[in-house]
Amino acid sequence: MSDNATTAEERLLNLLSRLRTMGPGQPPFDEMHITPSQFILLDRVAAAPGCGVQELADSLGLTSPTVSVGVRRLEKASLLERRPNPQDKRSLRLFLTAPGAELHGRAQEFRQDKARRLLSGLTPQEQETLLSLLEKALDAAE
Repeated sequence: MSDNATTAEERLLNLLSRLRTMGPGQPPFDEMHITPSQFILLDRVAAAPGCGVQELADSLGLTSPTVSVGVRRLEKASLLERRPNPQDKRSLRLFLTAPGAELHGRAQEFRQDKARRLLSGLTPQEQETLLSLLEKALDAAE
């Protein structure tokens, strides 16, 4: 591996670390004592209300038991609830509770504010270049 690749990798990792810690404040899910991983579950349920644990696991590339543990913790925190599937009474569907929806909304606002602050120092052309290059890199990595 060349020094340039290592330098680029180190710079990228440093930038990603700075992005994670860029203020103001902490994401609102910190105050609810849930982990970023649990927030990802909450975010996916918000995007697909009524999904099942297996659907959630498949969408995240995780096992059902792993997702079930996170779902139980979110239920215990009163952020998610399971409801019977009207088409199949043997299965359960996941939905955000009112506090879960409120937390998700605040977290979305936090993320949008962070993105807005990040992009505010760039011209529209620079923003487009940055976003295009990130998309290209992600497409290649996936």
